[in-house]
Amino acid sequence: MQKRDILGNFVKKDGVLCEYEIKKLDGQSEAYSALITFLPGTRELRCNDCDKALCLGSEGYKWLMYLPIGEFWSLETFYNSAGELIQWYFDINKRNFIDESGMPCREDLYLDLVVLPDGQTMTLDADELQEALDISKISIDDYHHAYKIHDQIKASKWSNVTFLSQLSAKLLADYA
Repeated sequence: MQKRDILGNFVKKDGVLCEYEIKKLDGQSEAYSALITFLPGTRELRCNDCDKALCLGSEGYKWLMYLPIGEFWSLETFYNSAGELIQWYFDINKRNFIDESGMPCREDLYLDLVVLPDGQTMTLDADELQEALDISKISIDDYHHAYKIHDQIKASKWSNVTFLSQLSAKLLADYA
């Protein structure tokens, strides 16, 4: 398991130039969002887990992050430079929390779920989850927890394109 902050791990790579803003959201439960905007000169960030090498980040692209404290997942919404939705990406986590510096963070459990604009879903990194179990990076309880959360997301409103579109639009509007 790796501790990752709300900004993820891509924005800290060489060749990635971006600006970002993190906000605590109003509402009944504690949640945070972040908007990352990629600047000129940023190298392309590609997803090789898909059938094709999909570009997820480049100049003008935006990533909208959503991290609810107390949940076991976080959500990333990817937009291209024309503002068109690329995909929603759920990271399955052991926990979401605020670290000692006040940064919203998560402990990644490797397994991921992607929802595409047409409603198709893809499970990613099941092999990484299995490997983590095999080499004792995670427990058998963590392994089953990851699949339980994955299946709950898939069977809930969180995999509904209309719901995700409305949520993303609302969160993005907070940065306008």
